Amino acid sequence: MKILKGNSASPGIGYGPVHLFNPEEELIDRKKVDAAEVKTEIHRFRNAVKKSKAQLKKIYNNVVKIMGEDSALIIETQTMLLNDGQLINGIEDLIRQEQIKADWAIKKTEKKYIALFSKLSDPAFREKRNDISDILNRLLSNLKQTNHAKSVEVIDEVVLIAREIPPSQAANIMSKGRILGLVLEEGGETSHSVILAKTLGIPTLINIRDITELATGGDFAIVDSFSAELVINPLQGQLEEARIKQKKYDLYKDRLKATTRKENRTRDHHSFDIMGNIELPFEAELIKSYNANGIGLFRTEFLLGNSTIARSAVEQGVIYHNMARSFYPHPVVIRTFDIGRDKGHHLIKGTREENPSLGTMAIRLFLREKELLIIQLKAIITANSHRNIRILLPMITEIEEVVTVRKMMREIAADLHRQGHPVHMPPLGIMIEVPAAVKLIRSLKDLVDFFSIGTNDLMQYVLAVDRNNSEVSYLYNPFHPAVVQVLIEAREEIRRVGKEVTICGEMAGKVFTALMLLGMGYRSFSMVPLSIPKIKNILTSIDFKYVSGVVKKLVGFGSKKEIEEYLIEAMFRKYPRLFSNELVW
Repeated sequence: MKILKGNSASPGIGYGPVHLFNPEEELIDRKKVDAAEVKTEIHRFRNAVKKSKAQLKKIYNNVVKIMGEDSALIIETQTMLLNDGQLINGIEDLIRQEQIKADWAIKKTEKKYIALFSKLSDPAFREKRNDISDILNRLLSNLKQTNHAKSVEVIDEVVLIAREIPPSQAANIMSKGRILGLVLEEGGETSHSVILAKTLGIPTLINIRDITELATGGDFAIVDSFSAELVINPLQGQLEEARIKQKKYDLYKDRLKATTRKENRTRDHHSFDIMGNIELPFEAELIKSYNANGIGLFRTEFLLGNSTIARSAVEQGVIYHNMARSFYPHPVVIRTFDIGRDKGHHLIKGTREENPSLGTMAIRLFLREKELLIIQLKAIITANSHRNIRILLPMITEIEEVVTVRKMMREIAADLHRQGHPVHMPPLGIMIEVPAAVKLIRSLKDLVDFFSIGTNDLMQYVLAVDRNNSEVSYLYNPFHPAVVQVLIEAREEIRRVGKEVTICGEMAGKVFTALMLLGMGYRSFSMVPLSIPKIKNILTSIDFKYVSGVVKKLVGFGSKKEIEEYLIEAMFRKYPRLFSNELVW
């Protein structure tokens, strides 16, 4: 019996026989070829591309049947890569220029992209290396006329353990059999494998070192996301405990699901709104199933993964329009492209900066690279036929940035009018992510229609803490007195100018921080889909007047420990049964 600790990525408990997904890397023949053989290698490569496209089409159709079209977007992304001239032509150029076999050219290309993406600090962009690696290994297998999918034929009812799983293979596995639990040695919460696991409700643990060496096929394992533990070959008592815990969680989920049908009011009739944040379109269905009040934050960076879509207002517009139609009459808040810091991208040329977190990023970057922003704004404006789309600008620090975007929107609208297109201008909002934006709220009242507070970055800049740096992450705390005071100040300033405001950072999806925000006077919350039932259950079970009274006392404390302890103790004292029965994930 072994107990290994990891990080929870998708809630739940699962147990069953272990299946190891650990395909061996094929050896590459690093041979040069004669000039006369280059044509043969190009022909081999093009045949592999053709075969790979056919395989992906088959996987796509299978995923659509099981999980729907939105979930199949991951496979569509892979197909787009095969249609990407930069990638495919680059491999052919390597074959010609270096006179090497197609196999070697593919492997060299994979290493180049892995090295490029591994340097990026943002997890969402770092995970994109898996897409590249997956599709290139598919090509490699088809060059050798081997079965790329042979290693993904998983028996049903297993705990799947892997170092990492390429996106198309993850989709193939999860659409064919029931996975009881997923354990990854690597990967982050933004990886496609984890996103799919969350969508399907598969308990998932990540970052368990050397797990593919410690576990073997034939072992029995328990995946417990609540304790963040993997138990290999558990004792009978541990297995019984897991079964009881699983039944309790199933009952808990049923109760939470019923809660989503309740009216959005506290016990003393204080109304609130709960919306969802999405990274990829298929997450929207989960948000709808929870009866949310719309999309509070639609992160659009995934569109930059395909240069054709990124440079096409028509193709982007279709995605935005479908989302707006699906959620009508609820709002869909579309954030313009937010890359920078260390989140580089092949579409954007730039120089390396000494301190990228204080450098060219988000709106600063796209006011420099205006072509992509203009295309996106045009796509959003033309997609707003249902009049429920809103535009959100990230990382605003000065009035001039908003003035410039307003001018761009007017010019786009005028151009569309001249072409005879109906125009319904979306409301424009900004994200408050730096203290400077809080101080500009009054000055922005005539330029901005609504505000959205990104607590993740706001905390980072208030506390001067890089939340991705493990050396200082202990300082990144939502109960820090400075964070509490800035959030109270922002709420009061926005109330004074009479505008709407939504909290869209992680604080909205955590129980005690959501309660603290409610007590400050915030009424609109947007969060990851899985948090929606839990937060709604909490907010509909408490009294706003009591929570507000507790929060007013928090400004009198000088340490994060005092604030956190006072808030939690006050909630347990008033609602002992509610919080004693809550599962924390």
